[in-house]
Amino acid sequence: MPAVHVLVPVKALGLAKSRLAHALEPEARADLVLAMLQDTLSAAHGLDDAQLTVITSDHRVAAVALESGASVLVDPPAVRGVERSDSLNAALRAAAEHARAQSAGVDLVALQADLPAVRSHELAEALEEARATGIMIVADHTGSGTTALLHCSTQDPLRPQFGPGSARRHLGDGARAVEAALPGLRLDVDTVDDLGVAVRLGVGAATAAVLDRIGSTLPFPCPTSRRPPHASSVPDTMER
Repeated sequence: MPAVHVLVPVKALGLAKSRLAHALEPEARADLVLAMLQDTLSAAHGLDDAQLTVITSDHRVAAVALESGASVLVDPPAVRGVERSDSLNAALRAAAEHARAQSAGVDLVALQADLPAVRSHELAEALEEARATGIMIVADHTGSGTTALLHCSTQDPLRPQFGPGSARRHLGDGARAVEAALPGLRLDVDTVDDLGVAVRLGVGAATAAVLDRIGSTLPFPCPTSRRPPHASSVPDTMER
């Protein structure tokens, strides 16, 4: 039985990362989304006794998830007919019920898929804190969004409230905030500026490969390697 089940919802590629549309053609944008998913899953695989599930209706996303060693849950019936703004949360609720039906005592981590600079040790640190506390969130680098909802040591239903301003909603619902720096785990990529910060932190191999190919269209240099694993510096744009 896994000790933790990581749930990663991914929308259809045609709908993903619209705020990058001015900088990247649709196919390049889709390739970047898939690469960031690969690097996010790679970091999550570094957790001890972890099972990973990607929730999606997109066949290309599903193929990448399977190649990365994750299970795939096609958007369940509970998601159909739900307003698009809440479809991610509906998918996570259904996936959490499915995971707990398989392993009643498993800890849950609802994780965003666009974390190309995340490290396994950051996820492990957040998970360790949540196991001592219960329900916690990792707020994003702006302080308003949520990159991870950790649901540990409880059998209460998962109540994800992702979307704009989600950190405040999660905290209002009883979650506590992880306070550690965790710069890679906090950096979800929505804009070109976010992507530039991720590059400076050091992105995973899949994202680096895509950026090497499409980097001429972006306003920053695109190195091909991760940040050294023990580096701890945080760019000025990440300070809060």
